Amino acid sequence: MQKILWLPFVNYFLSISIIICICLSLPADASIYSHPLKDKRCQNFTRQKFYRYALKVYHETGLDKYTDIETLETCLIGYLNLKRREIIKKDALLVFIDYRKPSTVKRFFVVDLKRRKLLYKCLVAHGKNSGERFACSFSNRPGSYKSCLGFFVTGQPYSNKHGYSLNIKGVEPGINDQAERRRIVIHGADYVSRQFIKKYGRLGRSLGCPALSKSIAKPVIDTIKNGSCLFIFGNDKTYLSRSKVVDARTAIAYFNHAGI
Repeated sequence: MQKILWLPFVNYFLSISIIICICLSLPADASIYSHPLKDKRCQNFTRQKFYRYALKVYHETGLDKYTDIETLETCLIGYLNLKRREIIKKDALLVFIDYRKPSTVKRFFVVDLKRRKLLYKCLVAHGKNSGERFACSFSNRPGSYKSCLGFFVTGQPYSNKHGYSLNIKGVEPGINDQAERRRIVIHGADYVSRQFIKKYGRLGRSLGCPALSKSIAKPVIDTIKNGSCLFIFGNDKTYLSRSKVVDARTAIAYFNHAGI
């Protein structure tokens, strides 16, 4: 009778021991976070392979000095899905903006995936109604003067009142598909400079465009024009749940099939 009473306690302690052993066997960098890969990263070999690839790009390009691995993984997931759908033409390049960072630091990045090289790291402004030093609010609505999030494809450069500029097309319905109508473009601006930061404690702000320093806008535009993948990420709790481009399952299946 006493042995039977002890059985539930023995099973409980055995279960706890198994859980502890599993946790200790996980790699140190396999953190758990609110991210498309979090569900089964440590249970699937292909996911592990993708994670190792992302980690390699992260460290070899030097992105580990400017952003976190989760942002790069999210960017790569969308990039792979757009590549799978043949939406992007320049598949060697990955362009992304991390609007979770303040405007006083470099948060615009151009990565050469084939050479594992960070081509550009720049200051970039956000929309004036998105926030002051930080971009906290985003919109797809015309007239909002806010930055918009998600995946875009770069178009052709042209000249306007801002000088040399680059069209970008939002590819996520309901999230950024009004970008062309809003005339959201990449362009240079005087208010994107260290001097402006020194004077005002932040960059100047646009009407929604990701504005770069005038000194670097043209070479960046010429590098990423005509079919590059652009991802704009920010502090928005709903974006990942709404996005159909950030689909880890289809992206990782393509990653495995394509042998990247």
